[in-house]
Order: sequence, then structure tokens, then C-alpha cells
Amino acid sequence: MKSPLISIIVATYNSSHVLRYAMQSVLDSDYLNWEMIVIGDCCTDDTEEMVLGFDDPRISFSNLEQNSGQQARPTNVALGKVKGEYIAFLNQDDLYFKDHLSKCVAEIMRSHAEFMVIPGIKISPSTRQELENNSFAAEMYAVHPHGKFSPYIESIASTWFIHHSVPKKIGNWKMEKDLYVTPSQEWLFRAHSKGIAFHFPRQVGVIIIHSAVRKGFYTENSSFEHDYFFTRIHDLAFKLRLLEKVAVKSSSDYNHQVFKTRNNPIRRMIATPFHRIMKSFGLHPLNFYLYMKWKKKGGYIAHLKSNAEQPKADK
Repeated sequence: MKSPLISIIVATYNSSHVLRYAMQSVLDSDYLNWEMIVIGDCCTDDTEEMVLGFDDPRISFSNLEQNSGQQARPTNVALGKVKGEYIAFLNQDDLYFKDHLSKCVAEIMRSHAEFMVIPGIKISPSTRQELENNSFAAEMYAVHPHGKFSPYIESIASTWFIHHSVPKKIGNWKMEKDLYVTPSQEWLFRAHSKGIAFHFPRQVGVIIIHSAVRKGFYTENSSFEHDYFFTRIHDLAFKLRLLEKVAVKSSSDYNHQVFKTRNNPIRRMIATPFHRIMKSFGLHPLNFYLYMKWKKKGGYIAHLKSNAEQPKADK
């Protein structure tokens, strides 16, 4: 099998303490033909020094002169620099499994897809004791039902693997100030609305440790959660235990939805026609819900940032 070049886009801001784990997970990959384009959103910490410290010619770093406060602008800058046949995205706080890239290349070549969404394992905010006792919570993430795209399934950029032609067909990411949904989810929805060929592999490729839902994360300069999972990510037995944990939770959640949440069929009956109308106008179906909840564009992202910037009570 040929080994096409993969361009890996990493947008970052003042989080070198977790970015190093994300980058190292790529360096540990069993797939070698890649370039990593790291774009700082006007970073003022030691991000540049840390990135260049890897001393790998496959890695480049650029730092924006002005802070945009969001992932969209650094990502758009990176999209203008890609050279690969395929493009992957890695959020600064997530981790690739060792075989993620090689499996993605094989699957996209086999399926002839343009846009793949690969399931991940999402780790809930955890304490040190929960990690030590193996009582932390984890769940499957970005699993679209029956292999078909659903705008209701959040799928962050770390779960994407796309052909280089996709950005040219659908354009850049929009800014969060212009959206009710997040820029990544609008871009994903736009790709599907434009007829991009999607594929949803049945494989797990990434560990997701979403920093913005962790109170005080942006005030810290270390992460015991990242240290815990990174040191175990290549342990097959640990991966199997993770999959066992998320399988049990998925079954529990499904049973709760079917047998306990009795109003779901009625809600779906009312919501479905409304959502179809929104989609026919090219509007993300969650726009109305997010407008009612946050009252302004960019409100959801602003809430996440505020939470992550608060002092952490429990270390």
C-alpha cells in the first residue's frame, strides 16, 4: 500500500502543558508520512519553544500576531498551508492511538470517501482518586447512527479525516461570533449539506479530553489527566478496559432512553418536521435550541471558556 502524505492541523493557545502530549501521540504513530502544522493563536507562553524542541522537520509552527480567541482562525491559516493528500485535525488536548493514522489511510482509500468521522473515547472530568481507582467515567463519542450523518451527534475536529479537496469545495471555517453552533460543527454540517461523501468507520482512533469542560483548566500549567492517559495509551490491555467501560455505559444509556424517558417519541414527532425545515434552508438544526439557551451567537463557546478560566476547586 502506498503511504500518502497526511497534513495534521493543530490549533493551539497557551496550553503547551497538554499540547506536548497531543504532539507526542502523533510522533508515536506507526504511520510516518505526515506533516504537522501547528498554528498558535498569538501564544504568549512557551508553546513555540516546546514545539520547536521536538526538532522534527515534519513539524512547523506559526504564531498569529493577534489573538482571535477561537479555533477557527488558526485552523483556516493552517488549511492554507497543507500539502498532503489527506488532512487530519488534532485538538491540542486530545490523543491519537498509535494505529489511528494508518487505519484512516487504509479505510479512506478502501471506501473512496471524502470525509470520515472516526469514533473516539471521551473522558469525563476526573479527580486523581477516580483515576487511581479506575472509577472515572468514559463514553463513546462521535458515533453516528447506522453509519449515516446526524447533525445532532457532536463530532469535534479530532475525529475527522478528510481528502484535501474538501476545504476547496466548502470554504473556510466561519467565526464563532457569526454562529450559534460551534464553528467545527457548522463546517461539518456544511460539508454534508454540500454533498461531500461521508464515511463512518467502525474503529476507535482518539482519546478526547475536552479542556473547556474542565473547570479551571486554562488557569493550570499541568494536567494529571493527560499524564495518566498518555502513559497508558499504547497499552493494549488498558485500551480493552477502556472499551469495556464505554460499552457498559453505552448499554446503560440506551436502556435508560428506551425504558425510562417516555416522552422521547412525542418530542421526536414534534421536532423532526421543524428540523427538516431548518436543514432545507441550510441552517443547523440545533441553531434554535442554542439561541434559546444562550441568546446570542458565540454564546456556547463563551460559556465553555468562562468555565475553563475559573479557578479549579479540586486538584
